[in-house]
Amino acid sequence: MIEIVCAAGGTCGDILTAIMDASDVEFKNATVWIAPERSQLKKPHSFADDSAKNNYVNLMSLVYNSIPSHDLDFHVRYRHSFIAVTVDKFETALWAAERFKKLHRPHVWEEMQKVCGATNVNEYAQTMMDYSNLVRKHTTKLVALERILAGHAVEDLNQITDLDLNNEFYQQWLKLQHNAC
Repeated sequence: MIEIVCAAGGTCGDILTAIMDASDVEFKNATVWIAPERSQLKKPHSFADDSAKNNYVNLMSLVYNSIPSHDLDFHVRYRHSFIAVTVDKFETALWAAERFKKLHRPHVWEEMQKVCGATNVNEYAQTMMDYSNLVRKHTTKLVALERILAGHAVEDLNQITDLDLNNEFYQQWLKLQHNAC
């Protein structure tokens, strides 16, 4: 069974995905880069329909233990099991929103604005808070961004998945985060 990691852009869902399966993953500029073919659900509008998305999930489950996704509605509709990244503090959401804007080209920021309606970093941070409240209604498999940043992601994932976790990859990511600050 594949682990699907649902997260708002900027909330470090890719590191959780990589901890569960570091295949086709590398570091670029202190961030986790997952191969595009493994990250297609981060751009759910690129699929023709839900059938194509389900086919994609089935195909990815033959290759990977985990995939990232931004398509919460799809996973809820099909009652997929998924792990969600939550944000508990607005200051952390603000950090994540600024991180997202800084990491992406302007057209990606504009795309996000169209999809979620946020017009600035503060509004996107609030969207992350709202998203966190929403996902809590659909899964108990939660990892808080604050816990990821504090070094507890492996500990928290051990509570919700049976996969062998790559703590070494996570520790390398944490070092890169501290060096990037």
